[in-house]
Amino acid sequence: MPQLSRRIVLSCLCLCLLSGTISCANDAVSVETTQTSTESTETTENEETLFVSDDLPDDLDLGSKEIKIFIGDYNNAYIADMYSEEATGNRLSDAVYNTIANVSERLNVRLVYSWETYSWEEMASFQNIVTSGILAGDNQADLIFDVMNYTSQMLEGDYFLNLADNKYIDLDKPWYNQTVRENMPTDYIHFMSGEFSLANIKNVYAVYYNADLYETLGLTDDLYSLVDSGEWTLDKLEELIRGGYSDLNGDTIADPGDRYGLTFGDNNKYIGFLKAFGMNIFKKTETGYEFAYDNERALDVVDRLCRLINENENVLAGKHNSDNPEYMISTGGGNYASRAFVEGRSLFTMGLIADASVIVPEIDFDWGLLPYPKWDETQTEYANMLQRNCYVLIPATVSDPDAAGAVLEALSSESYRSLVPEYCEVTLKTRYSPDDNVSRMFDLIIGSIVYDPGEIYANLLGSPSATIKTALDNNDPNWASRIAKDKNSLIAKMSSIVE
Repeated sequence: MPQLSRRIVLSCLCLCLLSGTISCANDAVSVETTQTSTESTETTENEETLFVSDDLPDDLDLGSKEIKIFIGDYNNAYIADMYSEEATGNRLSDAVYNTIANVSERLNVRLVYSWETYSWEEMASFQNIVTSGILAGDNQADLIFDVMNYTSQMLEGDYFLNLADNKYIDLDKPWYNQTVRENMPTDYIHFMSGEFSLANIKNVYAVYYNADLYETLGLTDDLYSLVDSGEWTLDKLEELIRGGYSDLNGDTIADPGDRYGLTFGDNNKYIGFLKAFGMNIFKKTETGYEFAYDNERALDVVDRLCRLINENENVLAGKHNSDNPEYMISTGGGNYASRAFVEGRSLFTMGLIADASVIVPEIDFDWGLLPYPKWDETQTEYANMLQRNCYVLIPATVSDPDAAGAVLEALSSESYRSLVPEYCEVTLKTRYSPDDNVSRMFDLIIGSIVYDPGEIYANLLGSPSATIKTALDNNDPNWASRIAKDKNSLIAKMSSIVE
């Protein structure tokens, strides 16, 4: 097998406020390494049956061109799933490494990774500096991966190229999320979500349950059969958590040390109910975007959830995503799981797929996994959404758009065929799953990720999904009056995208 020559330039990329460009200011040093890919790039007959191939030319050779890849590492939640400097024996980390190595070898290209870690409070300044560098004509990155899609900036100028025009990018391929594309206002696709990043799988909402406690409480419904039959609904969830509360510490006060039927960890898990219950912020129409955040379904959902979360003794409400050891355990990237669930004191908990890597090694009971329930049985499909995304963009300053597009396509298809299966089949299904049913549920959850236009353009709109989180935190079911304050502003902002 040919060797891979890979130059690692600056293990961390810092942003210089004064210059308005992406530059380095840390202790990292440039390293020249020669590594050998530990996996063959050859596609087996079985893989050809299971996975779609990309359409890049077999003889495509980028002549050792350097392609600079910049990752906006929001809350330190992205870099480990997108970059690994060397093979270490850790299966997932090695799968990341091999993805990079195989693409580098296949295209004869040098991939130079750099990144900047930033917090929620630093997001605006981070975003401004990235676009300022592009405006200044600085060719500091050929591909940008970030939690933001820079729609607000695109209303001011063409900072990013149209991915749909790139000769090597095929947006019809399964590694790109089609609901993102379908919800865009025009054919100009300046960003995309997809399987080029594990973040777009790991951050999907899911329900974990304690199978031992389920049996102890005398519950007999087969939960997987309920999912399969379409009967896994909010009504069924409320039915199953009855009698879940127990004052374990005997202080006559419902507190984090007691047992519950349902817990949340951090309150971001409330947002997962939006798509699960068929609630939309906006819906795309032939003429634009229809505001749907105040329709009858929305009013009913908020009213029902306020009662479930705040007035049902069997439910322990979620808390703000910060270190609160009584209520939650950090699962990384600013996310938290329910401590009560990990300690065996919760029947169900709302979480993320990614939480399995922290939750499961800590528990000593049998567990299971389900999608968020449907609103009712008339809802035909289960729907899941991501707590956060990873988008890819090609800056307008790129020196060779075709080469950047070829690398994106190769990275995406390689991740789809090797990295994502490694995560799903081994890290989740084998290492953490107790049975085949859990594996099926992983597939169902990941396969039903959908996007709402209001979430896709959340940065432009001011994160309207947070409004429902605030309403549930405050036990304020008067959704009509609450959302009426924001309606005209939200509609105007969405209209600006179409115009």
